[in-house]
Amino acid sequence: MRLFILLLFTIVPMASAQETSGPELGNIPDLISTGYLMQVIGSLALVFGAVVLMAFVVKRFNRSPSVGKTHLSVLGSTSVGTREKVVLLSVGNQQLLVGVAPGNVRALHVFSETVEAQDSHTSNSADFSAVWQSVNPFGGTR
Repeated sequence: MRLFILLLFTIVPMASAQETSGPELGNIPDLISTGYLMQVIGSLALVFGAVVLMAFVVKRFNRSPSVGKTHLSVLGSTSVGTREKVVLLSVGNQQLLVGVAPGNVRALHVFSETVEAQDSHTSNSADFSAVWQSVNPFGGTR
């Protein structure tokens, strides 16, 4: 990248110095001039900066009004096929077993008493950082 910029700034003055004495075409802007290239690059940087700023603003302030006030929570889920899942939901003081497939959600069962969800995944497997530390050939984190 530095080589490209270096070549750009060395070729541009040489190209402007080798002007031929041809017919005058009027007020045509010199497209290879350093000032024009800096103006284009500056405009491009301004547009990219505006896009990044808008993405930050949307991510920061795009909160739904019901965040934190919900009485719905997912207690557990398991896959029963390539694209199908069974999900245990807690809605208020009821628990529902729901089947989820592409384009289809069905209530399978409504429990009359609460079901204790067992988290078998966390008891059998270690967390990612412990596994990474054991296989990382460089030792600590960077």
